[in-house]
Amino acid sequence: MLSSFRLGGMVRSQYLHQAPSMTRLMSAAAASVPKSDLAKLRKKTGYSLSICKKALGETGNDVSLAEKWLVDQAQAQGWAKASKLQGRNTSQGLMGVRVQDNVAAMVELNCETDFVARNKTFLALLEDVSTACIKTKGVEGRTVLEGPTVGALAVEEGKSLADLVALNIGQMGENLALGRVTMVRAGEGARLAGLCHPSTGGEGQVLSGRYATVLTYTAARPDPVREGQSAAELARGVCQHIIGMNPTAISNEEDKENSLLHQSYLLDEEFKVGEVLEQADMKLLDFVRTEVGRSAE
Repeated sequence: MLSSFRLGGMVRSQYLHQAPSMTRLMSAAAASVPKSDLAKLRKKTGYSLSICKKALGETGNDVSLAEKWLVDQAQAQGWAKASKLQGRNTSQGLMGVRVQDNVAAMVELNCETDFVARNKTFLALLEDVSTACIKTKGVEGRTVLEGPTVGALAVEEGKSLADLVALNIGQMGENLALGRVTMVRAGEGARLAGLCHPSTGGEGQVLSGRYATVLTYTAARPDPVREGQSAAELARGVCQHIIGMNPTAISNEEDKENSLLHQSYLLDEEFKVGEVLEQADMKLLDFVRTEVGRSAE
């Protein structure tokens, strides 16, 4: 009699009256896994040799099916792990900033420990989150997306960011959480600059660190705009100032101490930020600054 059952999203068929012989056949198949296929699967997925060997044994040494089997298993185990770890504190993590043309995404990904935040797998996940967010484009100005909305964004057909986070929870064994995302879209003639500090040195197009800022500005003069600097370089310097000095407004005559344009420029304290920008014929339109564990300011 033929009976089908589902395990981690994969359907397998088994002749119940031949269960002992089937077990011996599967063990034999696992033992005869070609080393080249095993090495290929391990390099591609990052799973241990024993797990990759099991995956190949379960799928008749088909590398493509074995990879899918591993993803399905990790997904199922990840959701189970996510449910088990839900509620555990996720006060650590990283901010990520990705700027693409006239759109910037400032994302937050949280974890339990600083050790995991430095993990390459965690950094790769941050890259995936920023990529999914940047595709939303948003409307001109700022758009804020909360965690559940971020989790619903598609990574690929049939898989959301929430699915991807669950898979990584299963791999890393630590609770992870999607934080708030701030999308910034520059209007016609405006430019964007972004920065994170301290830089984690992650690969890809996303900047990452505990502190992050995105700046919207205009530049009326061709490069260089000031002391050999391009407008983009000067904007990056202003981003450094914003992260370091934490201004609360672009200009506020009643609170000059916390007003960006009235503060002494961090990289050239002989001048105020407003004076530096005036010399470069640049104008600030908006900025947003935040850090891990806090809402965008």
